[in-house]
Amino acid sequence: MRKQCQENIVFDVSQACAPLYHWRTLKPTPEKDPVGTCYVAIQNFSAYAEYSPCRNSNADPEGQGYCQAGFSLDFYKNGDLIVGGPGSFYWQGQVITASIADIIANYSFKDILRKLAREKQTDVAPASYDDSYLGYSVAAGEFTGDSEQELVAGVPRGAQNFGYVSIINSTDMTFIQNFTGEQMASYFGYTVTVSDVNNDGMDDILIGAPLFMEREFESSPREVGQVYLYLQVSALVFRDPQILAGTEVFGRFGSAVAHLGDLNQDGYNDIAIGAPFAGKDQRGKVLIYNGNKDGLNTKPSQTLQGVWASQTIPSGFGFTLRGDSDIDKNDYPDLIVGAFGTGKVAVYRARPVVTVDAQLLLNPMIINLENKTCQVPESLFPVACFSLRVCASVTGQSISNTVGLTAEVHLDALKQKGAIKRTLFLDNHQSHRVFPLPIKRQKSLQCQDFVVYLRDETEFRDKLSPINISLNYSLDESTFKEGLEVKPILNYYRENTVTQQAHILVDCGEDNVCIPDLKLSARPDKNQVIIGDENHLTLMINARNEGEGAYEAELFVMIPEEADYVGIERSNKGLRPLSCEYKMENITRMVVCDLGNPMVAGTNYSLGLRFAIPRLEKTNMSINFDLQIRSSNKDNPDSNFVSLQINITAVAQVEIRGVSHPPQIVLPIHNWEPEEEPRKEEGVGPLVEHIYELHNIGPSTISDTLLEVGWPFSARDEFLLYIFHIQTLGPLQCQTNPDINPQDIKPAASPEDTPELSAFLRNSTIPHLVRKRDVRMPEPHRQNPAKILNCTNIECLQISCAVGRLEGGESAVLKVRSRLWAKTFLQRKNDPYSLASLVSFKVKKMPYKDQPAKLPEGSIAVSI
Repeated sequence: MRKQCQENIVFDVSQACAPLYHWRTLKPTPEKDPVGTCYVAIQNFSAYAEYSPCRNSNADPEGQGYCQAGFSLDFYKNGDLIVGGPGSFYWQGQVITASIADIIANYSFKDILRKLAREKQTDVAPASYDDSYLGYSVAAGEFTGDSEQELVAGVPRGAQNFGYVSIINSTDMTFIQNFTGEQMASYFGYTVTVSDVNNDGMDDILIGAPLFMEREFESSPREVGQVYLYLQVSALVFRDPQILAGTEVFGRFGSAVAHLGDLNQDGYNDIAIGAPFAGKDQRGKVLIYNGNKDGLNTKPSQTLQGVWASQTIPSGFGFTLRGDSDIDKNDYPDLIVGAFGTGKVAVYRARPVVTVDAQLLLNPMIINLENKTCQVPESLFPVACFSLRVCASVTGQSISNTVGLTAEVHLDALKQKGAIKRTLFLDNHQSHRVFPLPIKRQKSLQCQDFVVYLRDETEFRDKLSPINISLNYSLDESTFKEGLEVKPILNYYRENTVTQQAHILVDCGEDNVCIPDLKLSARPDKNQVIIGDENHLTLMINARNEGEGAYEAELFVMIPEEADYVGIERSNKGLRPLSCEYKMENITRMVVCDLGNPMVAGTNYSLGLRFAIPRLEKTNMSINFDLQIRSSNKDNPDSNFVSLQINITAVAQVEIRGVSHPPQIVLPIHNWEPEEEPRKEEGVGPLVEHIYELHNIGPSTISDTLLEVGWPFSARDEFLLYIFHIQTLGPLQCQTNPDINPQDIKPAASPEDTPELSAFLRNSTIPHLVRKRDVRMPEPHRQNPAKILNCTNIECLQISCAVGRLEGGESAVLKVRSRLWAKTFLQRKNDPYSLASLVSFKVKKMPYKDQPAKLPEGSIAVSI
C-alpha cells in the first residue's frame, strides 16, 4: 500500500501482482504463457483495475509471453507505477511504467488486450543480453539533478553473470549508468532500494547480492550474501560502495532491502535487510541498520527473527519487506515482513522514541576535608559534604505529557565491589540510590537534590583519584498508560549513563595537582650467595621524595622465586621501621612497604629488608630483586626502577683421608708359618685393611666424583698385598683391574672391626652423619729407613669408584680387606719395607645449571 498524489487528488494505492499468471494465447495451441498480471486498488478498495502489460499478441519466449510482469514493482513519487518483467525477450527482461490514473480509467473487464497511451517500456536488446533478467528488481529515485525521478532496475544475470543495476531515464527509457557486481553468480541486483540514507538531500542506492561467497579461505568459500550502499555525491556521481556482509552461511542476506524512514528520530533514514534462511532452523531474520552522515552503521541495531514461523520447512521470514508506512498512525514508520513458507505477513510497529537529556550537578566539586559543614544525623559527627543535583528533560514524537523515569545513582562508582566507598548519602548512609524521576514533556530541566558526605579520612587511603558519581536512568514502565499496545523506548543512541567527578582538596598548589619526584636507591649487604649455605641477605634501601606530595606511596620489592621474605631490619637504629607486608598478585611475590599518604615533599627514608635464599639448586648464575616506588598520582607517579643482581656460586670443600690397620707388621710371626700354596685366607699372611673416606665439607653438593686407588699388588710376579674383599659405604660403585683374588683362595669370614678402625668409622659420616673430628693415623715406628714400594716401582691393582651425590657434610667410605703375602717378605729377612696405596679423587660434576670454573680434586698415600 502506498499513498499517492496525482492531479491534486490524494488517495491510497494498493497493488498485488501475480507474476506467474498464465493466459491462453491467440494461437491455436494448448500452451499458456506466464505473462503475469497485477491488480490496483484505490480509495480503500472502492475502485480497482487489472493491469497486465505483457498480455498481448507479442507472445512466446521471443516476445512477452514469458514476461512475468509484476515480478517486481515500485512507484514514482508522482504516482506512476514501475513494473519489472524479467522474462520478456528470451529472458532479457524489461521494465514497464504506467500511470495509476490511466490504469483505473481505461480498465474494462471485457477488454482483455489493452494498451495504455502513456505506458512506457524498455525495448528488446541484442541476443547477447538473453537470460539477463532485467527488471528482477526495480526502484525509483532522482540521480541526474533535474528533479525528475529515474528508475533503477536490477539485472542479476547480466554482465556475464556478474550482475548489474541500471539507472534508466524515466522519459525515454534509455540506460544512463550501470553498477556492476564484483563476483560471478552472486546475483548482484537481486534486489534494489533507493533511500536518502545520510540525509544530504540526494537519493542513494542499495543493492543486494544474496549469493555472494566470502572467500577468506579459497578452499572453503562461504555463501553469506552482501548488500552494497552507493552514496550519491552529485548528479550521477557516487562514492565507492559501503558493504554490509552477512554472517550466516546460506542465510541469503540481502534477499530483500527496504527503506524504513527514520525509526529512531535521529534525522537519518534507516534500512531493513532480509536474510530469509538465516537463524534457528532457517526460519529467517530481518536486520535493522540505522543511518548516519557517512552511510549505515555497520552493526544492526535490532534483529527480528521468525521464531513464530514453521519448524518443518523454511519459512522464508524476511523474503519480502516493505517499510516507511505509518500503519498505526503513531507518527513512526512501521515494517511489513513476508514469510512465504508459512503464507503469513507480520507487521512490526515502530515504538515511540524518548530522548532524555540528563545532568549531574555537584557543588562544590573540590571538597576540603577540613571544612566539615555537615553533621551525621544520628551522631552529630561533623563531616565534609557537598550537594548533588539530578536533572533531566525529555523530548520525542508522540510521547506522553509526563514520562516516568527511574534514576539510579552510584557514589564513588569506580571503586570495585567490596572496596570502601569514600562518599555516602547523608540521609541513609548508602552509596547507591534508586528513585523515581517523573518528567513533564513541556518543561525544561526538572531536578531533585541530595546531600553527600565524605567518610572520615582515617577510613580510606585514596585522596587523589576523583570521586566518580554515575547516574543511570531507564523508563519506568509502571507509569505507562493501561492498554498501551506499543510502549515507548529510550533512544539507544543516547548514553543512558551520566557521570560527574568530585575531587578531594590536596596540598598541591593552586591547580590541586601534585607532581612528585620519587627517588630510589638500594644495595645488598653481600653481592654473592653460595648454594647450600644459609644465605641471609639484607637489602639496604633509600626512598625519598624531592617533589610535591605522593599519595598512597608504596615501595614494591619483587621477590625472586629462590628467596623468602624474613622481615624488616630492626637492629640498626639508623633505619626506619616502616610497615611492610608480603603480598602475592597472580604469580608475582612481593614485599610492599607503606611510605605515607601522602609521602610529603622532602621525605627521606632508609630501611632494611631481610631475606633468606634457600632455593638455589635449579637457578642460573644470578638472581634479581626489582624495586620501585609507586603512587596514585596521575603525573610522574613512580620512581626510577632499581634492579639488584645477586651472584650465585657453588663452593664445595672436599677432602680424602685413609687409615691402615695394622699400621705395621713384624715378621716372622710367632708359632705361624705361611703355606706353600695356601688354600684358605688364613694361610696367606697377616690381615691388612685400608679404609678411605671421601668427605664433602660443603656447603654445596657434589654429584659425580671419580675415586681411584692404586693398590700395591705384586712385584716380580710375587704378591705383596693380596685383596680378598672390597666393601663400600655410601653412594659408591667400584670395579677393579685386574680382578681380586686371582688364586681363588677361600676367603675367611669378615672379622669385626678393630677398635682403631671403629674409631675411624665413628668419625665418618656414613650414612649422612656430620663428622665430629679428624682422627690422626698413627705413625709406624721404624728403626731403619724402609724401602718404599708403591705404584711407581711395582705392579698395582687399580680400584675405580664412581661416587654419587654427596650433600655438604656427607661422606663415602671404601674399605679394602687384604692379606700380606708373607712368603714374599720372609725370603727377605731383616729388610724393612713400606707398602703404599695411592688414593685420589676428582669431582667431575655438581648438580647445578652453571658449574664452577675449577672443581675439587686431591690425593693421599696410605702406607703399612
